[in-house]
Amino acid sequence: MVEAKRHLCHSEMPISEIAARLGYDDPLYFSRAFKHAVGHSPRTFRSSLPS
Repeated sequence: MVEAKRHLCHSEMPISEIAARLGYDDPLYFSRAFKHAVGHSPRTFRSSLPS
């Protein structure tokens, strides 16, 4: 999830593309795994970052 966080912080890639780059076939499964590991969905994590 460290790599996922890096992509979310430093790129404008859609979450589905980040999921695919990290080897997840299903973006929804990636979102669930991210939320389980981090405590927030990828979208919430990205939106909470300073602009």
